[in-house]
Amino acid sequence: MQTTISSMLGMALVGGLLTGCGSGTVEDGGNTVLKSVSVQAEVAPVAVPKSSAKKIYMHMMPWFETKASSGNGAWGQHWTMANKNPDIVDASGKRQIASYYYPQTGPYASGDPYIIEYQLLLMKYAGVDGVLIDWPGSQNVWDYPKNRQNAEAIVAQTAKLGLSFAMVYEDHNIGMAYDAGLIPNKLAAAQQDIAYLKSNYTTQSNYIQINGAPLILDFGPQTFVNGSDWNAIFSTFPKPPTFLTLWYQIGQAGSSGKGEFAWIYSDGMAGLDNFYNNHPLNLKFGIAYPGFNTYYAAGNWQGPTWTLPYGSTFATTLNKALAAPGVDNIQLATWNDYGEGTMIEPTREFGYSYLTTMQQALGVNSNQSELQLIYALYQKRVQYAGNAAQQQNLNNAASYLAAHQVAQAAAIINAM
Repeated sequence: MQTTISSMLGMALVGGLLTGCGSGTVEDGGNTVLKSVSVQAEVAPVAVPKSSAKKIYMHMMPWFETKASSGNGAWGQHWTMANKNPDIVDASGKRQIASYYYPQTGPYASGDPYIIEYQLLLMKYAGVDGVLIDWPGSQNVWDYPKNRQNAEAIVAQTAKLGLSFAMVYEDHNIGMAYDAGLIPNKLAAAQQDIAYLKSNYTTQSNYIQINGAPLILDFGPQTFVNGSDWNAIFSTFPKPPTFLTLWYQIGQAGSSGKGEFAWIYSDGMAGLDNFYNNHPLNLKFGIAYPGFNTYYAAGNWQGPTWTLPYGSTFATTLNKALAAPGVDNIQLATWNDYGEGTMIEPTREFGYSYLTTMQQALGVNSNQSELQLIYALYQKRVQYAGNAAQQQNLNNAASYLAAHQVAQAAAIINAM
């Protein structure tokens, strides 16, 4: 028996679901096979319904590389640290990576368009409104250019999937490059970074605006720790951006500082309670995180070695942020920092649990079945890499998912 997907092809459907014509389905030994579709789904992205009114943003790392993506035939350092080799594969099929946790997809390249689509759609169906991308700046040193390229590949898919975005600046990158003798002037380099950010990102229609100005976060400050520096750095803006520092560091931004965002620290719940209840600010971002268990020592890198437990931590931190008075924006930390063990994306160890926790806490009109469908879409992308006709089918499925038309997407994916 032919699947009903054939009735969706070869005609224009009410509501703009598909336009033009396609080639339908055929029978092959009793199995329905989706033939090539010569049309593009004409649907616009919409928000996935949820009951929570607070804005939910996902902190995302763009720094992962595979041998195929790196440009030098080597795995990126965030999969290897100093002593791991992902070419070594164990009996369960896991590559050796610098993390105690393993992505459902296996180690990936952050700029891979199939990975980005999978990641952003998962976020969307878990209740995320936008992504906060850890941005390395515009300096052409070390791996910064590749990270920036990956960040821009992520940005390129946000609008079509119905998500907003903003950048989390790493001013520490300027200090490290200066100390290594790779840039001659720290302040000039930071001004160049922010001018690049302003011109290339804040002009996009889905860049996050708060209080009528583009949002910029800084993981610190660490290199520029006085207000006069930040006034000079932001001089390219006709109106100052909404600039947030790491918690308890707004004084280092002077008049440029408009608020702070909470982060993960060893004092855990007590630290969050203090930030929410005893630290008055005009603008503060809450935080939710799954736990903290770094691979730094095992990977022979420098970094913190304290831990925070998993289990109920994510639900507890998310509910604290949702209940916190005066906190209208929540940053989830993080989507994929495997080195620190703060990954929310699906892993072999935790499955979809963090995403389903979000769905429940945020009142999202979706469940794990949609998340699994998105993973199936990714698997089909990989399976049919290089097959233009099948990739067009999958483009249509992705468009339906972005438009929250799950049945139409499932019909295409399941018929392949």
